[in-house]
Amino acid sequence: MDRSLERFAGRILGVATMHEKERVIGPALMAALPLAGHRPIAGVDTDQFGAFSGEVQRRLDPLATCVEKAKHGALIGGFDLVVASEGSFGPYPLAPFISCDEEIIVLYDARDGMVFHYRHVSLEIAFGGERCANWPQVSAFAERMRFPEHRLVVRTKERWEQGDVLIKGISGFPELRQVTEEIQEQHGTCWVETDMRAMYNPTRMKVIAATAERFGQELATLCPVCGELWFRVTQAIPGLPCDLCGWPTESVRAFERSCRSCGYTHHVDRPDGKTHEAPQHCGHCNP
Repeated sequence: MDRSLERFAGRILGVATMHEKERVIGPALMAALPLAGHRPIAGVDTDQFGAFSGEVQRRLDPLATCVEKAKHGALIGGFDLVVASEGSFGPYPLAPFISCDEEIIVLYDARDGMVFHYRHVSLEIAFGGERCANWPQVSAFAERMRFPEHRLVVRTKERWEQGDVLIKGISGFPELRQVTEEIQEQHGTCWVETDMRAMYNPTRMKVIAATAERFGQELATLCPVCGELWFRVTQAIPGLPCDLCGWPTESVRAFERSCRSCGYTHHVDRPDGKTHEAPQHCGHCNP
């Protein structure tokens, strides 16, 4: 075993989740690190840091929230090595008309306070919400969101307030119709949205699995100078040349990896092997 990875040797990983994320995060990190096992942390309350359905607003940014989740897990479960994740959903910055899923995973080592983290953005997402005035609108929305494979949340209005009706984890059309028609009868409309808790959104769970796999690979990547682990990507470098004119585009050409210990950096090519960008993404060919 490499000396740098001895940090994890024989240790049990605690997974701070209420939503079954241990099913994908634990195996992914065990495949990359010399861990002895992984366990979900009993009694952990990650909803106190924010709930997708609106009852609890997230107070901190996603990374800070994820760190707090991991530290909470260490405190509650008595684990000295804890992993947690945090998801955010909304417009993709490069194409705001497309939704994206940003997942952050944090690994907290309570022995020395070290925090490792990884961020992954995916366009593979089942996410949305809609105000509906009748059953046909509800049914059409549900089908677009791949219900019932992906469960739904129904509430009185888009922004939840104390006292509002809120029903989560709806898993069948009969229940969905009964709930939405009751609210519509009283209030005229109802708000229907995807339940973004991982165990009720298989598409999100798949993204979390991919994020954990990439995180494990990055943790196990060693600095070529000093041998320290987590020789991680710290910057995306634009300039992928246009396939038609050769002009540098805004697309990523390479990545910079950096060592947190000795400060060594170097550039690596795109992992997908792409060397040129299509002309429609070129500011010279398609201004």
